[in-house]
Amino acid sequence: MSLLTSSIDLETITPPTPETSQFPSIQIEQLANLFLQAGDTVRPILLRKISPISFQILEGHFEYYAAMKAQEIDEQFTAIRAYVVPPDLESTILAQYQFLRSLSSPIPIEESTQPDLDQLETAIANRLEQKLAATLEQLVEKRINSSLQSFTNQITQQLDTHLLDIKLDIKNSLSSAPTTKTVETIIQPPDLSTEPVSQKTVKTPTKSKTKSEKPPATAKKQNLDDDPKASQVLNDLNTMNFADLERKLSQLKPSKRSLAKLIHAQRSFQSVEDVINNVAGIKEATMQKIIDAW
Repeated sequence: MSLLTSSIDLETITPPTPETSQFPSIQIEQLANLFLQAGDTVRPILLRKISPISFQILEGHFEYYAAMKAQEIDEQFTAIRAYVVPPDLESTILAQYQFLRSLSSPIPIEESTQPDLDQLETAIANRLEQKLAATLEQLVEKRINSSLQSFTNQITQQLDTHLLDIKLDIKNSLSSAPTTKTVETIIQPPDLSTEPVSQKTVKTPTKSKTKSEKPPATAKKQNLDDDPKASQVLNDLNTMNFADLERKLSQLKPSKRSLAKLIHAQRSFQSVEDVINNVAGIKEATMQKIIDAW
């Protein structure tokens, strides 16, 4: 009895069990393309007939899966060459098939070493994401440090400005306080060593002293206004900006620098007397020194 190959429709072959389907998908696709290029298989598979219209695979599971892949690629590929083994020769033919397969090397189908593009793309994306995250973290850290440094500098400048204003206010307060001589005159107790005099006797010298003192004071103020330099000084006090006024007074005497803020706040002086009356810390003697040194 001779064995004849037949072209068996793929739909009549019962699919094998899942255990026999563990073949590399790349190898199956490569063999399927070779089937399509040749139009058929070069090595038949072994089938067992289990009904008039169905068959079971005995040997050739790999070829069967490749044929199914070829049909998936091209619908015209519908059959595969096979030996339909008679039941009485099944064991003999299987032994022959396995013996020949052990002596001959199988069809060399090298597994592709081409990397999986999806895995490569995922790895590149993850690498880029990590690098981007690290770069962003560095940029944010630099930006935060720069902002903190700028904020610190602003706060320091504001504190220095406030501290300078406080110092100026303290100096101005001290310079506007009554002089020592005036305070001593105010708090000086009466001289108890002399004998009390009558009320009439006390009043007369007081009035006489007052009358004798007022004319010189009035004359002194009038002399300041009549000074040829007084009008220039008065004009400068009314028109100079704060920085120039402060610098001018400090050139006269460093301690006079604090008067600039008080003068600047009381502008629109009509006369030297207005300056003396409205600016604390400037008396006739001080004003005279300013005019003389101006």
